[in-house]
Amino acid sequence: MAFSMACKDAGMAGCPGSFATETREELFEHVALHAAKAHPDMRMDDATKRHVDAVVKTI
Repeated sequence: MAFSMACKDAGMAGCPGSFATETREELFEHVALHAAKAHPDMRMDDATKRHVDAVVKTI
């Protein structure tokens, strides 16, 4: 099973960021790195992680 997420699904409509990984943990690592570069004003706190987790899709 793989996991995917797109920034637009998390409310960032203008961002083309999209990720697909083999594990949920790896997906969060990619999202955190992307957020630090593309969305520096967004904090990756527990609430944000729960929001991201809610939009993660299994593929």
